[in-house]
Amino acid sequence: MTKAEKTKGRIIEAAIELFNEKGTKAVTTNHIAARLGISPGNLYYHFRNKEEIIRAIFAQMHEVGLEEYQEVNADGPGSAASMEETFLMIQRFNWRYRFFKRELAALVQSDSELKTLFVASHRLNLAVVRGALDLSIQQGFLKDLPAEQRDLLAEQIWMTALFWLNYLEIGGEDVNEATLQRGSAILRNMMFPYLSDSALGGISTPSSPCPSP
Repeated sequence: MTKAEKTKGRIIEAAIELFNEKGTKAVTTNHIAARLGISPGNLYYHFRNKEEIIRAIFAQMHEVGLEEYQEVNADGPGSAASMEETFLMIQRFNWRYRFFKRELAALVQSDSELKTLFVASHRLNLAVVRGALDLSIQQGFLKDLPAEQRDLLAEQIWMTALFWLNYLEIGGEDVNEATLQRGSAILRNMMFPYLSDSALGGISTPSSPCPSP
């Protein structure tokens, strides 16, 4: 990795920290540069404005999310262990990029380029969830479901994963370990009615505690 690439990576990480702490509106490029101890000019060499930094963060989110999902499900999604680990991965991912989840609607509405990137990522992720359901059914982990019901379940799972933080905050709840665990428990509960008889012995009941991030 070159020095320029390292600096660019440090800018992205500092921006994530500040956005999580204060929100994107309260953070300027000068704040990000100050956090790193570099000049604003050095930052502008890598990113022309805050919007470019947010797009770079989203590109990282997309790449990291797919990599972590593939790593967790390297042997296929059709097992109790992979399902539990996937829910835990989603919980950790949401917490790391919580500013983006909080401000999702505003961010994509204010930046047409980011919106295009998000829509493409959204469709791909929804297809990944649908594919995981198909494979889990083929492997006998889930009961057989009609195509329309698979589509609806995939959307239900993806919507919960995508908007759980928004749901918490509009309800006046803090985003913390306990509420993130509850989101994982809801995902688990969502899947529970569709588990095959052979899978029921290996999965936690919906009331079981979710592992900590």
